Amino acid sequence: MTQAIHLRIVCELFDVHTAVWRRTALTIDVIVPSVRPETIDRLLYSFRWNSIWPDLITIVSNEIDNDIHVHGLPVRLIRFRSSVYPVGNRDVALRRNIGIWQSPCSHIVTFDDDQLAPIHLVEHARALLRARPFFWGHHRYLDFPRYGLEEIFQLPAGAGRPRESPPNAWHLWMSAYAGLFGAEAAYVRDRGGFDLIYCGRHAGEDQDLGRRLAAHSGDGERVFIHEPPFAWHPEQTAPWSAPRYSNLCEVGHALRPADVYGHAVRQCTLCPYFEADFDHLTGPEVVWPFDPACVEMVIEELR
Repeated sequence: MTQAIHLRIVCELFDVHTAVWRRTALTIDVIVPSVRPETIDRLLYSFRWNSIWPDLITIVSNEIDNDIHVHGLPVRLIRFRSSVYPVGNRDVALRRNIGIWQSPCSHIVTFDDDQLAPIHLVEHARALLRARPFFWGHHRYLDFPRYGLEEIFQLPAGAGRPRESPPNAWHLWMSAYAGLFGAEAAYVRDRGGFDLIYCGRHAGEDQDLGRRLAAHSGDGERVFIHEPPFAWHPEQTAPWSAPRYSNLCEVGHALRPADVYGHAVRQCTLCPYFEADFDHLTGPEVVWPFDPACVEMVIEELR
């Protein structure tokens, strides 16, 4: 065999190996919908202490400044506007979808901005995501002022008060909590993500996703609540900041009956605000799907 032929075979084998690696590589983007500037530094610091860093942390926020300390982590900031979706009041479902649809990573983990990550969160999330296309994590309530930050990151789960009892067990889909949810990005996008019929309510959008994913995956009406991973959640949560950008009426709304994808709502004639009857959202599919074309975004790398 000539040297040229041998080199070509080696290169072809390398290309095949690289292609296989690219198909199987698991990268994690932590999606943080943030409206609390005062908590974002400690959140990022907790991921700085993780045994394995996330490949990316995406903060979806109009309220966070770009001069935040990223503690050496790969962080980016997405600012957004829309004339279609309600923005500025309880728009967390929209913020999560923006992060999920814009993620360059193979997998996403949604994480609330008032929480802290224990030291092995990313490591345990990666292990679960290699086994299944999604997971629902747990969180533990903790009195943050009683501890130093570095002490909190290394505490065992048992030091906090459980949200679900017991963890590591099957629960009904009402126990699905998006403060710690992980999934293959394409898998959750293909199934509609967070239903924007809940936009403006900030209640029920994660349970609705839990119900739909359970049905799609053959789990019936159950979700398995894993621990680990878990997140530390403060006993006394910080209030939300006033939105820096809003497309909603400042005082009151002019509501009239309207239709959103076949679902009756009361919609404002002056802004995108609407109110839906949530007692009848029991179908297997998304009522109001997310469309990235309906959102203007500015993405800034903060490395």
